Amino acid sequence: MTVQGCSDYAHGLERDGLLAMVDGEYRATKRGVEFLHDRLVDLRSFVERARREMAFIETTAAMAGNTIRNGNHVGLFMEDGVLVAFAGRSSPSSGVAVHDATKGELLAVRTLEGIVALRPGRIIIGRVSSRDAGRRAVPGAAAKRVLRDADGFIVAALDVGGLAAAKELGLKPRIEFGVVPAAVEAAERGVNVLLLAPEERAIEAVQAIEAANARLEDKIPYESVALS
Repeated sequence: MTVQGCSDYAHGLERDGLLAMVDGEYRATKRGVEFLHDRLVDLRSFVERARREMAFIETTAAMAGNTIRNGNHVGLFMEDGVLVAFAGRSSPSSGVAVHDATKGELLAVRTLEGIVALRPGRIIIGRVSSRDAGRRAVPGAAAKRVLRDADGFIVAALDVGGLAAAKELGLKPRIEFGVVPAAVEAAERGVNVLLLAPEERAIEAVQAIEAANARLEDKIPYESVALS
């Protein structure tokens, strides 16, 4: 801000009765002090409300990735959608072990610092037409491409049409209930998902992904493909 800008602002405060010229310098009037007090109270209320809403995490649960002793400094990683702690491994997110744990055991971690390095997983929505119900055709080019691209993805089957498509494609779904929100949450945790859905319900998945992306800094990449 320039000197002229400060002067103009001070004149404005003076016109509003918040400042007065006393002995050649500006001083806050009684009204100005009351105004400042009220604004500071508002600011404190906002900060306290924001702190509560941000819900700072003081401790968290993680899976032990190796043998960990009480008091060990651990690095935190997201692996296959699960938070895993490793002693002796550096990470952007870290903490201190609360107790002993061996690999695969649940571990409480305190004194958390940083943010876990995480890239959202990809979602492929495989649309299944109800017109193909009852047909046992050989998978077409689109289905074969999806199967190739989705190698290693977890499979989510929405409704009966999705379950039937998974069976015909030789896939075993890991998500069969609460499918759309579960698929989005899995992607947010860095897991790739193949979501098989009836043509008429695929839009639900698209809308849910778009809603999640509206609040995420790192967006969930996705595509929608007709399998037949």
